[in-house]
Amino acid sequence: MNILVAIDRFEDILTSGEASSYIEEGVRAVYPDGNMISVPLFDGQKHLIEGILSWQQGIKYQWQVPDADLRQRDMTTAVIQDCLYIDCTPLFGATANPLKTSSYGLGQVILNGLDLGYRSFTIALGESEVYDGGIGLLEKLGAVFFDREDNRMTGPLSSEHIKYVRRMDLSGLDDRLSESTFKVISDRDYYLFGNDSQIAASLLDDTAKMTIDNNIWYLNEQYKKAGLTLNPKNGGHAGGLRSIFESLFDARILSSKDMIFEETSLKELLEEADIVVYGGGTISPSDSSLVAQAMTQRAGTQLYIYLAAGQQFAPPGEAVHFLNVYPDMTTDTDKLKLGIQLQNGIKTLLTLAKQ
Repeated sequence: MNILVAIDRFEDILTSGEASSYIEEGVRAVYPDGNMISVPLFDGQKHLIEGILSWQQGIKYQWQVPDADLRQRDMTTAVIQDCLYIDCTPLFGATANPLKTSSYGLGQVILNGLDLGYRSFTIALGESEVYDGGIGLLEKLGAVFFDREDNRMTGPLSSEHIKYVRRMDLSGLDDRLSESTFKVISDRDYYLFGNDSQIAASLLDDTAKMTIDNNIWYLNEQYKKAGLTLNPKNGGHAGGLRSIFESLFDARILSSKDMIFEETSLKELLEEADIVVYGGGTISPSDSSLVAQAMTQRAGTQLYIYLAAGQQFAPPGEAVHFLNVYPDMTTDTDKLKLGIQLQNGIKTLLTLAKQ
């Protein structure tokens, strides 16, 4: 009996790996001799480093770099097969003042990687709340910005400096960037500005939204003058960082689903499995992750079990057995209680299916 466990995280209560551990115990109680494989998942929003190191062997680096508020923060990255993996959520996931955010720290992380000899980068934008249109990143990488009097602007530059930019010089970008390749993990197809932008979808007040949106629009006009054409339709994730990497560094944009299917043997494992256990949990009403949706589409003659919690919707169709083990999940839910519910839930469903 081949059993595959590929579970998403349950908000910030249980990581994919932690949830898998509880489920594995429940599976073992019913199929003690089963051939079980767990594949911790990465959903594009959090836990890239933990996820990628659970798939493949690598090394970690920890640096102190400026976060979105330009405060020094410990930043963990991973290197696997000479590729530096960067998760932006710990760096840019929470900000004190959205009107004064900077991507400067990401530039520092990339420079650290270049100094160590790496020329391949995978960057997950995740839950980034940085709205400087990339000027902090580009400044750190060697670009120069000038004000109304044609004076060089000194930084670290942030979103509050955008309105002073009158021209820019991108010729000073680090030469090593031209030798480098970038992949950007993004599950959000936001517009760069306007009603369908990340700013518009945020919980900021209307005044802050208007200020940031106008800043991004204005900076985009300055980029055009410098010969840089950004993607306005779906490059707005992380305040335009997605479009900066795509347009300036020829980055390949892919979703977390694409990344997982490319860098793991998940497709083959799904084909070989007799039982597939997957799912995840969210506090607000939402569909399953992109990778879980892709797995649902593959449901066939095998036994597919979807374990959920909170307000995550059931997958469509009748080929999947769905169980919400903890409908009342909140941010204060005890992780042990949730884990035990997952363990008991899978044990009950497998016992019934076995009869």
